[in-house]
Amino acid sequence: MYSVFGKKNFSTWLTVVGLLLLAVWYYKLASEAKFIQDDAFTSLRYVQNFVDGNGLVFNIGERVEGYTNFLWVLLLSAVSFLAHALNLNPNLPLVAQFLSTLFGVLILVSTYLLAKKIIVKNYSGSIISSLLALSAPAMVLFTTPFIYWSVSGMETPLFVSLTLLSVYHFIDYEEQGKRNAFVIVSVLNSFLRPEGMFFFILLMSFKLIKNFFSAEEFKLGKKIKSSFDSSIKKSLIIYAVPVIAYIIFRLLNYGYPFPNTFYAKTEFTIQFLSRGWNYYINFLEEYLLFGLFYVPVLIQLMRSKTNTKENILIGFALVYTITIIVIGGDVLPVNRFFLTIMPMLFILFINSTTELIEEFLNGKVNLFAKYSMVIILLAYSVLNYQRNLPVMMEKRAYEIGLVSKMKIYAELLNTVRKDKIKIKSKNKIKTTSVAMSTIGAFSFYSGARVIDLVGLTDEYVAHNPIEVEGIDDELPVIWKERHYNAGYVLSEKPDYIIFPAGAKPSAFAECAIYVQEEFRKNYYMQLFYSKELNQLLPVFTRLENVRSDSADCGSGFVKHYIEANNLFLGMIKSGDKSLIRKINNELDAVFLKCSVRIPEVKTLKGMTFYHAGNYIIAEKYLRDAAEADSTNAIARIYLKNIYFSQGKIEEAQKLIPEILRFSPGAIPGFEQNIYTGRN
Repeated sequence: MYSVFGKKNFSTWLTVVGLLLLAVWYYKLASEAKFIQDDAFTSLRYVQNFVDGNGLVFNIGERVEGYTNFLWVLLLSAVSFLAHALNLNPNLPLVAQFLSTLFGVLILVSTYLLAKKIIVKNYSGSIISSLLALSAPAMVLFTTPFIYWSVSGMETPLFVSLTLLSVYHFIDYEEQGKRNAFVIVSVLNSFLRPEGMFFFILLMSFKLIKNFFSAEEFKLGKKIKSSFDSSIKKSLIIYAVPVIAYIIFRLLNYGYPFPNTFYAKTEFTIQFLSRGWNYYINFLEEYLLFGLFYVPVLIQLMRSKTNTKENILIGFALVYTITIIVIGGDVLPVNRFFLTIMPMLFILFINSTTELIEEFLNGKVNLFAKYSMVIILLAYSVLNYQRNLPVMMEKRAYEIGLVSKMKIYAELLNTVRKDKIKIKSKNKIKTTSVAMSTIGAFSFYSGARVIDLVGLTDEYVAHNPIEVEGIDDELPVIWKERHYNAGYVLSEKPDYIIFPAGAKPSAFAECAIYVQEEFRKNYYMQLFYSKELNQLLPVFTRLENVRSDSADCGSGFVKHYIEANNLFLGMIKSGDKSLIRKINNELDAVFLKCSVRIPEVKTLKGMTFYHAGNYIIAEKYLRDAAEADSTNAIARIYLKNIYFSQGKIEEAQKLIPEILRFSPGAIPGFEQNIYTGRN
């Protein structure tokens, strides 16, 4: 009986039960946060094309490595090939989400294994040892980055798991000379994301530095040579063979040693450094008690009480943190980058605090302090999760809305394409081309040729960025990637240009497009009514020389235009009519800096007064806007609504053909002939 329920076996059972409870609780939290990140669909587009026999490409015929997760793409492709072999039709988004959620469990298990290796020390096999080791995955579980990215449909959970396992096996390599598992996991991690190569080099550098300083040689050359012992040489060779083969494949297939996203994103400037620092400070505030979690680790480090295993984690976390700051953090939300080292930081905190308790407290007080720490950490983690949950759910809601909207855009434009085929009585017409910055879900569901405004999947934009003067950090936009080339995008003459925010630009690249005179002269805002969203969706549609006037206004007006739109949306949401004056001031500034934008100015003024309930003033502005621009459907729709409300049925009905002329899908009930032949 004792052999089954003795203290050591009880500790084992406690560990198993603890991990199962964490997995069950994880399932609950993951179910509540279920969504798919728009960026996940970019990889799915590559998978779709690969499985369909078009190669590992984003746009058919264009060899661009717009993914940074080679192993993830291959894994999803393998699942898809297997499903087709079994005559099944796989739902790729659901497959991706299932796998990412599954690998979330692997993060918890990997965190526990690493924690057990670091924390056990002199109380191995004890109940408190198991509880301390379980505290680390429990803390990870109750963080919003873990939950958010584990259900996102992206490769992040697998990458974090492989990184933790590579550190785990590196410690085995360092202590016991077992290198094979470390090298294999490192190869897989390098295939998964480019950072995997950096992590392998970082860990091997730790071993080389240790060998260097422990070498008995005095001459520098011999000291360096002796650092590369036979074990390190074999490890490097085993690792290098598949990784070099992968790089050769990349060079032959895509022409560059790094993914296209590296060239589109990488930039070393003061602005990026500032963003990276702010990204780090935000992480400290939200998950490390403003940095207080560092205190016990620093105390032990300053007292030279840390051992080799702890130093590996400390060095890894330090170098990685500096790297993240230097590259400017992440454009994606909820601290994705720091999820990679968050488990290590929690393990270091638990371990250092336990060591201090072990050193300064004795007997029952010692044990009481350890149990208390476990309870306090669990309570803190749960409360902190609740504190950060609203922000996570807001980001989640945004992504759900974005993916839904982009899917609807794809369906609408696919309908347009089908109608073109019917009207022209042809089996084939040229592939629809669309320029946009949020390329994921739209590209996956549309099948269109998509020109990525920020260059992640476009070779020319990534390697030939051209900034527009005045498009800078003062603009009130969400996305601030500086790699864009508005001239090139417009020279490609895309059929449509879509801004995810609707009529206003919300990224530097979109602002750069919006201020171009070529854009103003050759594109107009077509409206599509969406039943699912019960709203009008704007699409900038190409129509050569739709405007005959000409003026090069520069970019000075766009800040005021965006501010006016933001204030307008704020007024609708809050009902605060005092914002009308601010909206008008911003729009007056737009007119002063770019008088040819008068249709946009008067339209937004008319919409503002309409929603404020002042139809008389609204009608005047909207009528002027409609007269100034024959393509202006939104002004005419608002006018139509005003006339109907005033009982002017005939005047309202006269506007319908004018609306449908350029926006045939704007009015419910008139969508059946969505293509006019002019677009």
